[in-house]
Amino acid sequence: MIWSDEYKIGLPAIDSQHKRLFQLIRELNEALDAGLRLVNVERLLAGLDQYKTRHFQLEEKYMKESNYPGLEEQQKAHRYFSERFKELGEELSTTGITPDIIKTIKGELTEWLKEHVNGLDLQFGQFYQKQNKQT
Repeated sequence: MIWSDEYKIGLPAIDSQHKRLFQLIRELNEALDAGLRLVNVERLLAGLDQYKTRHFQLEEKYMKESNYPGLEEQQKAHRYFSERFKELGEELSTTGITPDIIKTIKGELTEWLKEHVNGLDLQFGQFYQKQNKQT
């Protein structure tokens, strides 16, 4: 997962966090590919989990402050991702590092983040930018 300007939504704090999320997922993917021990992969997952929670909180704070009409949809997407993230972590702890769990973690986390940033987050960024130009 490589960050590029195509993922910018126009809010520097959020863009910076998105960039870090891309980096954390890339590090996790590289660890899975390198065959790191389960304890190391779980440590990376825990760090990613903490960071994504802080990120979702900041994003939703911006949305509340700007009266963003898509807040509920964003919250629903964030809850889904958080629940799925937890499920994948539990599955990893139960099964260990298998080819199937590697493929699932890498595929789902990567695709969800890309689609979310280029979809719902971009919509919010456009709303936020438009609202700030009007004030």
